[in-house]
Amino acid sequence: MTRFLEHDWFPEPLPDNVTIGQRSWLYSTFAFRHYRSRRPVGLRVGSDTGLYNGTFFDLGPAGQVSIGDYCTLVGAIICTNRRIVIADYVFIAHEVVLADTFAAVPPHRQGDASEPEEAAGEAGASIVVGDNVWIGARAVLLGGARIGEGAVVGAAAVVDFEVPPYTVVAGNPARIVREIRRQD
Repeated sequence: MTRFLEHDWFPEPLPDNVTIGQRSWLYSTFAFRHYRSRRPVGLRVGSDTGLYNGTFFDLGPAGQVSIGDYCTLVGAIICTNRRIVIADYVFIAHEVVLADTFAAVPPHRQGDASEPEEAAGEAGASIVVGDNVWIGARAVLLGGARIGEGAVVGAAAVVDFEVPPYTVVAGNPARIVREIRRQD
């Protein structure tokens, strides 16, 4: 079934293996110019989530991205041929890059079509962003980044490690700069 966004300026349909939840917003199918996922569901977007101008999904044939409910992505670039999981209530600011490879794959290159084993939840994911996370402008999350619940990633930080819940990381390379008091 061919699906178009009624507000879209770009004349391409949504890829068949993209699911977008109720009341979620996608600025344009232009976000999929370099999308080549052959997974049954290459991109799953939860409900009440906004994918705004400049957000791109550069997925290889085995790439898969899951974005939870009540998230906002403002111009994020997601590049993977593996799996990236973004939980609920996540804010990703302007020009943030989530990439688990050292370089973007050219759009017409015939790459590895093998599919990683199916794994539920976060298992097997190359990058995981937990619930209630804020990621500042131009931050870079590399393969191995696991951002704990309630954490903050400072602007332009480069992260490739596990960030504990309710901490703030900043810098290049990123380091923990403070803990956040949890309000119960």
